Amino acid sequence: MLRPEDDSFHRGSTDPWWNESAWFSFMAPERELSGFVYMYHRPNMGYSIGAVGIWDPSGDQDHNCLFYDWCEPSPLAPDADMYRFGLHNGLSVDCLAPLRSFRISYRGGQQYYGGAGCDLDLRYDGMRPPHDSGTPDGQTEWSVGHYEQPGRMRGVITLHGERIEIDCYSLRDHSWGPRKLVDNTRGHFPWAIASERSGFAVWARSDLDPADDPVYGTTETVVGGWYLHDGVYGNLSEGVVRVDERGPDGRPLSVVTEATDNLGRRLSAYGRMRNHLHWRGYPWLSMWWAQTEWSFDGQQAFGEQQDFVPVQLRRKVARSSPVSR
Repeated sequence: MLRPEDDSFHRGSTDPWWNESAWFSFMAPERELSGFVYMYHRPNMGYSIGAVGIWDPSGDQDHNCLFYDWCEPSPLAPDADMYRFGLHNGLSVDCLAPLRSFRISYRGGQQYYGGAGCDLDLRYDGMRPPHDSGTPDGQTEWSVGHYEQPGRMRGVITLHGERIEIDCYSLRDHSWGPRKLVDNTRGHFPWAIASERSGFAVWARSDLDPADDPVYGTTETVVGGWYLHDGVYGNLSEGVVRVDERGPDGRPLSVVTEATDNLGRRLSAYGRMRNHLHWRGYPWLSMWWAQTEWSFDGQQAFGEQQDFVPVQLRRKVARSSPVSR
């Protein structure tokens, strides 16, 4: 059972690797534009990381996308909390109501664009209670606690002098626990929100030994997630995620998600990617982060496909196959 206190730091552990991370999505589908605000805190090491990324089909790397700022570690202020902090790169987050509402502000990059860098003034409001996803099999190094929450993001981003209104469905998450990221698996995190009563988020991982994993042409096993149908959450634990088409560099172009929840309801979703960002937020990680247009339950909806591969595996596959370089 989630409590309002779960939107604060979980005190008590002395493990130096204790990690509290969170993420908010936003998008402007009419422009094929996507964005994230990502943060993680290491309270026992005394630092925080905060990031803003914005991209569309015009650029798919941190150096050529619309905007990207992954800051170096900032000292964690003594009075800071999970959603109450400000960082030296201009990112600040404030919790307005635990498990429900948050204010996100950012201003950065002005020195490189003649004073017109990137400004964010956004507010996230949850539409449903967070879903306690727990820690799926194969993801024990990510967290000991984890939830996701569908909501609405509204506000304005000002990008290189252009004002862009944001009013979209949004997903956020929060994880906590030791995060050393030594034993990593390959997998997927597809999600979509069609309305306050309809959506899904799926965790899937590869069952293959990394030494034998070709990445291309495989099917991954659903190990967790949720299906929101007719306003009722169901827990997903059976099913598959399959990337039907990849580009020459490994990026997913289309994906199929099929799963059954604990209420016996069947999710069958097809997604087509509309943009891509190659994200390297953690040193071990190589991930394609893509805005996705989904078809499921007789409706169209926007969301994402997050396709993550340990960087050593991606390197092995790329160097062994000229097609994937």
